[in-house]
Amino acid sequence: MNSTQTEIRRLQKGVTLIELMVAMLIGSILLIGAVTVFSDSRATFRTSDIIARLQENARFALDTIEPDIRQAAYWGLANGYTLIEGTANADNPVPAGMDVTGDCGQNFALDLNNAVQGSDNAFDYACAAYGAGTVANSDVITVRHASRAIAALENGRLQIQSDREKVRVFVDGTMPPGFVVAPESQTHNLVVNSYYLSQDSVLGAGVPSLRRKRLAPGPSVIDEEIIPQVQDFQAQLGADTTGDGAANMYVHPDNLPAGAVVVAVRVWLLFRADQLDASYTDARTYRYAGEVLGPFNDNFHRLLVSKTIQLRNTRF
Repeated sequence: MNSTQTEIRRLQKGVTLIELMVAMLIGSILLIGAVTVFSDSRATFRTSDIIARLQENARFALDTIEPDIRQAAYWGLANGYTLIEGTANADNPVPAGMDVTGDCGQNFALDLNNAVQGSDNAFDYACAAYGAGTVANSDVITVRHASRAIAALENGRLQIQSDREKVRVFVDGTMPPGFVVAPESQTHNLVVNSYYLSQDSVLGAGVPSLRRKRLAPGPSVIDEEIIPQVQDFQAQLGADTTGDGAANMYVHPDNLPAGAVVVAVRVWLLFRADQLDASYTDARTYRYAGEVLGPFNDNFHRLLVSKTIQLRNTRF
């Protein structure tokens, strides 16, 4: 056998059993590391996705509620605390022809001299809440104002006619007497929204949701869902009792002092994730607006958000 053949045979030798076992061990360690990194990354992504959804839901809810509350007591050309003709209150019946189908009570649509109202830990309207009823100990906030946009006259819709001196509510699509055409007067649709929490959602029973009773053409009241997975809704009214246009106290809606002017609303929303996270346990205690919730000790992530909303049209 010559030297060339010897070299070829040497090069053709395989690995030893020890070398093979070492290689398998190294490969197993690398594979376990890769699987662990993948699993951790997947869990992190899942948690991040859940939190991102909570934040998105919170933004959407606040973006819906905030401009509505901020617009409270806007009555077109005659702003501020103007006596509004054609309104209802505890002492006056609903004006003839202005009955609202499916109304939530005499004052739901037409108590316009109370542009912001609330009830503390209760739903006290005559109309039924969606599904199995409201979430226990959650608040209700009702907001009334004229629409931002000028509207065309429309029969069967509650509307506001205003000039620099007066405001009138009407429903027959005919401009009320005593007003002249634009620009000396303006027509707006009447906006009334009442925000509350239901035990159920369009997603299913037992899924709490933020909803609202909304004044619609007819006139009628419809119930619509804002966002699901809202576990609690609390509100406090910023009251001005000194006449300087600034809130000097925040109180629950049922505790508003007589004669106080509501100049701000503070809201809290507690959101619950729409899916479980087995790697997480919510052991936190949530304290806000005089309420204490938790610890829930379940596998749902939660997000508590709050917002203080200044009213633009109640200062004068």
